This record gives sequence, structure tokens and C-alpha cells, in this order.
Amino acid sequence: NAKELKTYLVETIESNRFLQERGIVPQAVGVEGPSGIGKTSVILEVGKELGLPVVKVNLATVEELGDLVGFPIRQFEMCSPNPTSDITDEGSTCIWVDEQAINEYSKMGYTFTSKKRMSYCPPEWIADVPEGGILLLDDYTRADLRFLQATMELIDRQEYISWKLPKDWHIILSTNPDNGDYHVNTLDEAQKGRFFNVEMKFDVDCWAEWAERSGMDSRCINFVLMNPEMVQKVQPRVMTRFFNKISYIKDFQSSLGKIERDGESSVGLEFATAF
Repeated sequence: NAKELKTYLVETIESNRFLQERGIVPQAVGVEGPSGIGKTSVILEVGKELGLPVVKVNLATVEELGDLVGFPIRQFEMCSPNPTSDITDEGSTCIWVDEQAINEYSKMGYTFTSKKRMSYCPPEWIADVPEGGILLLDDYTRADLRFLQATMELIDRQEYISWKLPKDWHIILSTNPDNGDYHVNTLDEAQKGRFFNVEMKFDVDCWAEWAERSGMDSRCINFVLMNPEMVQKVQPRVMTRFFNKISYIKDFQSSLGKIERDGESSVGLEFATAF
């Protein structure tokens, strides 16, 4: 449930930090569950509680591969005439320079060698970010197959060709079950083997605690607690939106028609009538 998932993610981040301190690649986690049960909300709460910014990349809406993994760029090897230069690459006075920066380095006295290569610049969502954060690949299995292939190395090694995630970053995926109820891609064994996968389930008590913290109308919370079987008939996210929509009504008894109309257009007639 939501509480257990939060604990699991916090423990995973603690484990990842232990691994990183020893030069071992941290582990990614996939959170699988039905739509609308709060997978993303739990991940955002974990980031907030741990002081880690959450970069949410919805793979189902990304259209350009470069927006996810960065765009290709040409680089040229340039060397400094000054052997004491503090701009070095692993102790060498020769560095790889992006094509757009060649003029600036030429002015500093750098000269070309005969070497050149194609590289990738970091994507916008990770450029100039500080250490520490969570990369949430939302709706992972709804992405185009090209994106699933491109993210395999990122999930497994936290790097993509020529760039790496900064220290203390953690990758979490959110997915819907591949059970025929959702339009998702089936992951093969090579893709599944790159992350731990946990299944999240809806829990009425966890939802009620969250709803109370969020300031939801107590009349709505009490209805769910007294009729937990009704939650099986409606998506929790839709139910929450319905309750938020009618929370401004002070006297439910005198507004039954209005509540029923809102209910029919969201949670359905059976749930609305019972409420």
C-alpha cells in the first residue's frame, strides 16, 4: 500500500547512497499499479520528505528522442599550449570541445588535433542540476518502443553515451499492469532485469489518512471508510476529483440533484446514488 511503498522507496534511496559511496551503480525501482491509485503522489511525497527534487518525465508525451536523452553534437579534440592549464581532461592538457565552443577555446590558445567524435549533450531536464534528486519516468510502458530502448542504459547504469546523472540521483519508473486493461508495451526480460519492480495496491485506510492530510471534506472520507466495497467500482483518482468538486456544498441534503449530476459525469450512477 502507499505507506509500505513510501518506506520501501526511502530504504532503496538509503541503499543507493551506500552503493554510490562504494562506486557501485545505484538500483532503479519500478512501481506498478492500476491508474489513479497514487503512485506518482507517493513518489513526490518521498522526494519532498527527503529534500530531493523530483524531475518528472512523462514518457507517453515525449515526442523527440533528444528531449529524453539529449541531442547529438560534434566534438573536436583541442590542446592547450600551456602545460599548467587548469582546464584539463583526466590530467591531460587536451580536452573535447563542443562544436559551438570552438571559437572561445581558440581565443584561449587551444589548437586542434586530428581527432573528432560524435557525442550527446545532456538533455534540458538534467542540465546544470545539483547533486541529489529523483528522476521519475512516468507512464514508462506507455512510451514508444524507441524510448524504451534508449532508456535501458540510463536505467541500468545511470548514464547515456557521453553524460551521467549527478551523484545521489535515483531513478523510479511508474507503470500500469500489462494485464490487457491498459494500452502498454510488454517488457522483455532484458528490460525487466534492469530494475526492481514492486506492485502498489489501493488501501482504504491509507487513502483516508492522505485525504485527511489534504483537507478533504470529512463527509466524503467517512463515506469511503463506511463503504469500502464501493471503491472497487471506481478509480480512486476519479473518486477524489468527484469529492473535491462537491466539497464546496455546505448542505448535501438540499443539493442531491447537483451531487448526482456531478457523480454521474465522473464516478458513475451506482457510486453517486450510494453516496
